[in-house]
Amino acid sequence: MEIKIRDWRLDDLTQIQRAWLDYCRNVCRSDMKLRPDAKSAMRAWLLARFRQPQSLGLVAESEPDVFGFLIGRIDDWESVPPVIESRRIGIIDAVYVSENARRHGIGSRLIESAIETMRSKNVVAVETIYDAWNDASVKAWHRAGFAPWMVYAYRML
Repeated sequence: MEIKIRDWRLDDLTQIQRAWLDYCRNVCRSDMKLRPDAKSAMRAWLLARFRQPQSLGLVAESEPDVFGFLIGRIDDWESVPPVIESRRIGIIDAVYVSENARRHGIGSRLIESAIETMRSKNVVAVETIYDAWNDASVKAWHRAGFAPWMVYAYRML
């Protein structure tokens, strides 16, 4: 099966929405619950993101099936407090590969394609957030060259 990586299209949003919400339903911890309006909220967010010029969306497909996606953006990073010069960074908000297509390098290809696009737009660094408790996720991001910089810690009460 040949997987093609391409830019997202408006007609991809329904499949992305469905896959992302299914993923959220399956990985939510005990302190997380989907909102009753999650479906419409996700649709509105995806549509708004799709229309933003700084957004980046990639889809992994073997027509007519979509096997994965990446959503990111390019932004100017500002320090808090504002003492460090701003810099142009890429942010990868989500990478998803359907369960039946995992372990075939699709996620890596999506990440590398996003990085190349970001590099061509003068991004100096790329950041993401991933689940530190998911070994497969940690390994995938480390293979892609990502390493912890600032740690966002969480404590359940």
